[in-house]
Amino acid sequence: MKRGLTLGLLLSLSSAWAAPGTWRGTITMFVSEYTPNWPDQEKPLKVFQQIADEYEKKYPGIKIKFSTTPVPDNDTNIRVKAAAGELFDIYWAQATSLNATLPKGVATDLSPYFKQPNPYIPGNKAWQDVMNPRVLAESRAPSGAEYVLSGDTVGYTIYYNKDLFKKAGITKAPTTFTELVSVSKKLRAAGINPFVQVPAYPWWGKHFLSDLYGQDYNRIAGFDKAPGISALDEAVAVSKGLLSPKDPRFMSWWPTMKAFTDTWQKDYIAQDVGKNYDVFQDFVGGKAAMLYEGSYQARWMKDAGVKFGVGTFNFPKLTKQDNRYATGADTSNATGGTGAFQFAVATPQSDKTLREIGKLQAVIDWMRFFGTPTNLRRLVQENGSYIMAWPSPNGAKTTFNVPGFDLDASALTSQIGKANRGILAADIAPNLGWVDMQRIFGQYLAGQVTLDQAKGQVQALLDRAVRDYARKNKVDLAKY
Repeated sequence: MKRGLTLGLLLSLSSAWAAPGTWRGTITMFVSEYTPNWPDQEKPLKVFQQIADEYEKKYPGIKIKFSTTPVPDNDTNIRVKAAAGELFDIYWAQATSLNATLPKGVATDLSPYFKQPNPYIPGNKAWQDVMNPRVLAESRAPSGAEYVLSGDTVGYTIYYNKDLFKKAGITKAPTTFTELVSVSKKLRAAGINPFVQVPAYPWWGKHFLSDLYGQDYNRIAGFDKAPGISALDEAVAVSKGLLSPKDPRFMSWWPTMKAFTDTWQKDYIAQDVGKNYDVFQDFVGGKAAMLYEGSYQARWMKDAGVKFGVGTFNFPKLTKQDNRYATGADTSNATGGTGAFQFAVATPQSDKTLREIGKLQAVIDWMRFFGTPTNLRRLVQENGSYIMAWPSPNGAKTTFNVPGFDLDASALTSQIGKANRGILAADIAPNLGWVDMQRIFGQYLAGQVTLDQAKGQVQALLDRAVRDYARKNKVDLAKY
């Protein structure tokens, strides 16, 4: 028995350290926003191509080819290409799509490789040791499979127009929610539209609930015995009446938020979140003083030619004055979601070229090569839209900045490396947060339904989502 175990371990280790093996040919990639040398781009990205050149030099005969063809609908593109067996060897995809809506067999389970050493990281015993354990947990499929190498996150912050703040006599950014409402009222009194936005429930809700339920984080995250809060954790918490209107904290923040949105421009309050593209245009046009958005918007502001200075401040801390259940927790990065460094590997079923002997081993080796903390840092810093999700290599200081743009991004930089303890109940069903909860939330903020009416609708929605989750995943939530 001991000899068998030793042999198995040796085979596993030899696979991890075998580099690309003897296969030679072209590895195809679609890397979305990290694509190097994009045609017609004023300042195209270079780093991913540089990393590919380094790999090609190390292993002559292997060629890395990046696709520069625009993809308007990524999930549809994956379905079409996979059905024809022509999917890219490595491609950009979100774990939520691979885990729930995309067909089975389009992506390789990477979890066995994550548990093996990465030979391109000195002293590494398991590749996943350098990754973010929370992101790994949240990306994991109900089956336990990991389909995505996830290395960056979107930081969310409140951008503000420094010129409009100055015009209204506001000399500093708010640090509490009460101060934020006061700033908004002061801007309104000065004839300035304070905030323009479709208030997205998954964004604002995660900030508030991460504070109000902060002391219950470990309990909620612990149902599935894995780091981070998964869909299973959410389903159990809802079934127990913890993350639901049955708990007085769950919707206690809705009136707090309404007091804030009552000072906003009304055009977008109850609209679909897709309208936030129009909102962005209003902000860059100087028509509103504040905008809550992701780190990716900073580069877009620069590209849009914003002329005014832009500042940032994070979601302010809640006090008992704001909400009786407030804990004062720092939830500045609670909303951070996955960014564009989200890469999957095709299967021999979805990519016929992977049927070539040895090619899958070479593709995994190339992914190991670019998937190191050092290379991830190079890619994220050049991109300028996202925040590195893994710890920086050798304790190197990482900042968020967009070169050539008058942006005070200190709020986004402050989020780097912080533990994300986000809490929400929106991932149990595919459209639960962004569509169903969003509709009720918008109707309440617009004054179309009362709080009690909203509570009844939300409870019915969550009950149905939990029943569907338990049925589809064949899980008995009562045992947790």
